[in-house]
Amino acid sequence: MNTEISTFVKDYAKAIKENRASLFIGSGLSRPAGYVGWKDILRDCAIELGLDVDKEEKNLITLAEYYHINKRQRTTITQTIKEFFDDSKGRLTTTHRLISTLPITSIWTTNYDRLLERAYKAANLPYTVITDDDSYREINRNAEIVIHKMHGDVTNADKCVITRKDYEQFELDHEVVLAELKGEMCSNSFLFLGYSFSDTDIQQHILSRIRLIASDRQPQKHYCILEKINRDNYDTEDDYKYARKKQSYHISDMQAYGLNVVLVDSYEQISEILSRISQQVLLKNVFISGSYDDEYQYAKRCSDVAFKIAYELIQGDYQIYTGYGQNIGSDIVAGAFRGCCDVEKDVKDFNDNVHLFPFPYKMPQSEERVKLYHHMRVNMISNTQIMIVIGGMKIDIKSGVRVISDGIIEEAKIAQIQGVVIIPLSSTGGAAMTVYDELMKSDLWYVKTESFKKLKTENSADGLWKLIKDIIEQHIARVAKL
Repeated sequence: MNTEISTFVKDYAKAIKENRASLFIGSGLSRPAGYVGWKDILRDCAIELGLDVDKEEKNLITLAEYYHINKRQRTTITQTIKEFFDDSKGRLTTTHRLISTLPITSIWTTNYDRLLERAYKAANLPYTVITDDDSYREINRNAEIVIHKMHGDVTNADKCVITRKDYEQFELDHEVVLAELKGEMCSNSFLFLGYSFSDTDIQQHILSRIRLIASDRQPQKHYCILEKINRDNYDTEDDYKYARKKQSYHISDMQAYGLNVVLVDSYEQISEILSRISQQVLLKNVFISGSYDDEYQYAKRCSDVAFKIAYELIQGDYQIYTGYGQNIGSDIVAGAFRGCCDVEKDVKDFNDNVHLFPFPYKMPQSEERVKLYHHMRVNMISNTQIMIVIGGMKIDIKSGVRVISDGIIEEAKIAQIQGVVIIPLSSTGGAAMTVYDELMKSDLWYVKTESFKKLKTENSADGLWKLIKDIIEQHIARVAKL
């Protein structure tokens, strides 16, 4: 990635970590999912009017109004929206899944589809939707994530903003929504994804507000990602040069509005950029996996190590995620609580730094339980960049024999797929030793470090923490260079 993009990634990741970041999603993110644009929605309507939708590309709002007036009905437009944006027509993209991993609680969009809702539902994250001022009466107050769908939602297609009359009525129906948007633009950094900024409504209700806010002494930084003009898309050199010149003026215009433009070679880079942002944001989130029973030969070692690691992570301003495995869970809680209380300057809030995901172990064995456990593990690990494995033994219910925890082995596989750095404390035995031996066969950079190799022989809690800390710090340094 070039310097410009790297700087943007760091700045926006910082805004996210400081809880002052928002996203604004446009139709450009829905097209790769299989959804169409306005031209396709209004194509049949144009044919009925005897017009050519391609010739009316810059007047689609007026075209929708013509149809509404001349046909004396909105039924066809409403039905078309329902059909075109049905959930079965679109598939979740990597970009939407990445968005759901970012700890951003305020999302704005002019899209009708439900891709964002589906992404958050898949991640098991509660959300609420606001479409206009009336919808504030029915929002889920317990949902941390708020999706503002300014132009409406496919589930209420008759209220979607599409005709000129809808736009004229927009400010009356969205007075509170627009006031909230203005306030958020003063406090948060917005990232615009999938927008060309040619929409009159966007210019009027969003860009004009950014320009007014940008006149303040210390305005928030807002960003948009635009694709560079590509020579391959033009027949002649003159057309290419003309397009480049036009884009340069467009960028200057965006900057005049207070928007920082980030140029990419292709919109396909958006997923890579969001992945980098996610990596930066989750860099100090650590997942601790493990378990042991009271009679396990390394029980005390596991307990001491878990306590020490949790304590040191909290002291180092890391976030802890854990599934609260047998015995390990209480050790982690004890160490983390001590870490929260031992901070010299400010006592830390335990609930803000430790995220517990206890599994419903008494749930009967079934296919549903298997799916639920897998879902919980994927969601838990997706919030982290580091995984530490301690022990990992359990007593098999049927045989009464101590066996390696298959759940911890599964968690390690999920973590490896997600690109998480896995630090298995092999000297604590069990699943940790199994995972360690498997990783030693790989070409992963951290497996080749001296600290990783020593995880097999180091027995003390202090010694293991030093090795863990060294690997984590090397990972952070590598990410900083990207």
